[in-house]
Amino acid sequence: MKRKGLVENIVSGRIAVVKLEGLVSLGSTVLNGSRKPVGNVADIIGPVKEPYAVIVLRKGVKGLKKGDVLFFKPGRR
Repeated sequence: MKRKGLVENIVSGRIAVVKLEGLVSLGSTVLNGSRKPVGNVADIIGPVKEPYAVIVLRKGVKGLKKGDVLFFKPGRR
């Protein structure tokens, strides 16, 4: 699995904004560096050449911080 994004910001401990390094689809499962699920892609924002993903974090996810590498597993929407 290839790295697909870096955490840019965490909002209220429930939303993460991730700078994307490749294509992802809405509903994709987001995995941390240990390949454990941390949330799902809720939206894609920003310019086409430099998109960001809005990630809704799962309850109980802690320790995610700016600069963390994330991976994406395609999902259905």
